[in-house]
Amino acid sequence: MQRMRAVLAAGALVALTGCFHQVVETGLPAGGATITKGWSPSYVFGLVAGQPIDVRSECPSGVAYVSTRMTFPNGLVGLITFGIFTPHEVKITCASRWAALPSDAVRVGAGDAAMQRAVTAAVEQSLSTDRPVALVFAPAATR
Repeated sequence: MQRMRAVLAAGALVALTGCFHQVVETGLPAGGATITKGWSPSYVFGLVAGQPIDVRSECPSGVAYVSTRMTFPNGLVGLITFGIFTPHEVKITCASRWAALPSDAVRVGAGDAAMQRAVTAAVEQSLSTDRPVALVFAPAATR
């Protein structure tokens, strides 16, 4: 009988930790850098968020994925504190600086000298300002 109670208590302990996993995908291509915060705080069973996690310096090109989960140790701490302090593990994957082209992307040859100069100027401007540059090509009749 005592063994049955111990097994039920252990099962209840595992069930009451409330383990979960949430992933947010931004649509940006993933880079190589990841940041993991094992004990990101939240309060009152996760209803009151802790401080925002600022990764702008670690991820200058933005964030590709954010994964939030409650691990067993996180849930155990939440159980011990009666849900007042409920930490979560947060894993942030930085976005790549360069976007990958889809496999079905249309490729255009740049044989025209004027087009090559425009592309070269756009690349140089983008590199010097560290901002995207849009190339706008007018139809041949309006040039």
